[in-house]
Amino acid sequence: MIVADSSYIVHGLLKDASLFEQESIVTPDIALYEVMNAIWKHASVLRDVKDGTPYIQRMFELTSSRVLEFLRPSETMVTTAYKLSLQKKCTFYDAIFVTVALALGLELKTFDEAQRRLI
Repeated sequence: MIVADSSYIVHGLLKDASLFEQESIVTPDIALYEVMNAIWKHASVLRDVKDGTPYIQRMFELTSSRVLEFLRPSETMVTTAYKLSLQKKCTFYDAIFVTVALALGLELKTFDEAQRRLI
């Protein structure tokens, strides 16, 4: 099991489905909204995706099969992430993924180099 951030999930949905074959994934629930926004951006702004609907369906297939699990962070995780974001001068969004990975003792998978340096 790994913790994946939104960039990793989006990459798996749009470019490399094999990312979902390797391990089960847990991610903070904020990833749902970030992934949906990225799919929207690819369809409506970048226009490198004709229809985002199949990607949305695929994501929910992954959740139904328990390959991808959205986790609601605890109060402790949220507080820790907030403190980390202040300390490292990063967004809370980045800090919550790092905090969840550290709290669960799991590797964080990301394509965001700045986020990777927070660990």
